[in-house]
This record gives sequence, structure tokens and C-alpha cells, in this order.
Amino acid sequence: MSEATPTPQLPPPLRHKKALAACWKPILLNWLVPGAGYWMINQKTRAKALFGVTVVFSLLAFLQLTFGAVDGIKGGVFVPQLSPLQWMPTLGAAATAGVGPIYTLFAWCFGGQGTEPVRNLTQEYGASYIMVAGLLNWLCLIDLFDRTTGRWAWRLPKDEQEALAQNPPGK
Repeated sequence: MSEATPTPQLPPPLRHKKALAACWKPILLNWLVPGAGYWMINQKTRAKALFGVTVVFSLLAFLQLTFGAVDGIKGGVFVPQLSPLQWMPTLGAAATAGVGPIYTLFAWCFGGQGTEPVRNLTQEYGASYIMVAGLLNWLCLIDLFDRTTGRWAWRLPKDEQEALAQNPPGK
């Protein structure tokens, strides 16, 4: 009778306090400077891509919000409207806050009650650029949590999980 060789298994993902201890620094760094969390966990290509996209979108948003689109009409970024509660500006502000401290600069310069009402289709492009950068960073924060706790490997198909268990990264 021949014995079957055991199939290597992936280590289980971190849970509870161990997961929190492993992921809080990269997540905080990535929120402060988009891409810094990936740099910390040694995924430099992702870090450069995220940082580059955030810089380009922030620059485009700044230019659009500063100089306007057509006839100098300017838009503004969303800021929370809490009394009375208005859902759309508050959700837009939460999405835009994903870019980190840059959001406070944009909200201070281009947000609030003084922004003009939307008058044409291209007026809100600046706010959209910075909001997309914020939403992208929120998604990257979730991905960073999965990567630092080991959950990302469990999303792979079984054959890729087995190949990863036989040849773990870093070896």
C-alpha cells in the first residue's frame, strides 16, 4: 500500500487581535499617503501605481476646481451636511475622505455652502476626480487588510491555492 503525500496547506488567516495588530500600521499609512501601506508590506509596484493615480487625479481635480470648465464656472467638493442631515453630500464627503488629509485641504479650498450650484455637465469633474481617488484608496485599504491578515489567498481558486502552498512567496 502506498502512502499518499499530504498536500501542503495554506496557513490560516489571522483573526481578531492578531489581525488588528498586523494591519493597523499599513492601513493608517495608506490612508495618510496613498501607496505607503503597500510600500510597507513590500508591494512596491502597487504602491507606485496607487500613489501615481492619486497624484494625477488630485492635480486634475485641483486644476478643474481652480480654473473651472466653461466660462470660468467652478464646482466644489462635497462636505458633510449634518444639520439637517443631507445624505448625498455626506456620502460624497465620506467617499472623498478616502484620499486622507488631502481631503481637508480640498474641503477648505473648494467645499462648503459657498460653492456654485451645478450649471453644466463639466462643472463637477474636479469633485469627481478627487472622489474617485478617495474611493480607490478605500478599496485599497480593504485589500491591504486582506493582504496583511492572509485572507487574500483564500479568494483564489483551489488549484492556485495549492500552487501557492507548495511555493510560498518570499522563498
